[in-house]
Amino acid sequence: MRKLGLLFAVMLTFAPAVPQVVAAQERMETLRMRPGATQTTVRGIVFGPISASYRLEARAGQRMSLDLNSRNTFLYFNVLDPRGRAIAREQTRWDGRLPASGLYTIQIYLVRAEARRNRPAPFSLSVSIFGRGSEPGPGPNPGPGPGPDPRSWRVVGVTPNDVLNMRSTPSPRGFLIAEIPFDASGLRNLGCQDRQSWCKVRYRGQEGWVNGRFLRPE
Repeated sequence: MRKLGLLFAVMLTFAPAVPQVVAAQERMETLRMRPGATQTTVRGIVFGPISASYRLEARAGQRMSLDLNSRNTFLYFNVLDPRGRAIAREQTRWDGRLPASGLYTIQIYLVRAEARRNRPAPFSLSVSIFGRGSEPGPGPNPGPGPGPDPRSWRVVGVTPNDVLNMRSTPSPRGFLIAEIPFDASGLRNLGCQDRQSWCKVRYRGQEGWVNGRFLRPE
């Protein structure tokens, strides 16, 4: 009996640990108001690194007003314009005139330190759109696309709890060199290949390849 107990203790000592790391994820929904309505409220929950995002079509010149309510004081939102540029960062209330027509994205997330605690954060978000604005322009830029290469890029489409990976080769299997913040700018363009699906960049003294669909010209 004593030998069995000793054997069980040894097995526990050398048993592989189960990793508790949860990759950052994003839930995306399209927000539509009823005909004639200018305000709506949505309710949801953010859990750990899993953010919640809402897309809403609006016109240039309209005014957007947002009010986020949650018991968790570490819950914030970003607002991205149709080209993926942040026009509001780390806010709980915001009111502003919209610069372009197209799909706007509202990202609701926990700051990284709080997200690591893996606690649920229920919320309600009040969204108002005022004014007629102008006629919708071209849709959002889908990516770098063909054409003259810019001198530098900025990062778009990466959730606040995540990063853009810089790799040694233009492949997701390439060795990880660095992690670029979700809102980074000033990535020096060193050339793209495969119709700009992968681009080589220099960022803070390091050079490597990143996925081109997360880049926009500065």
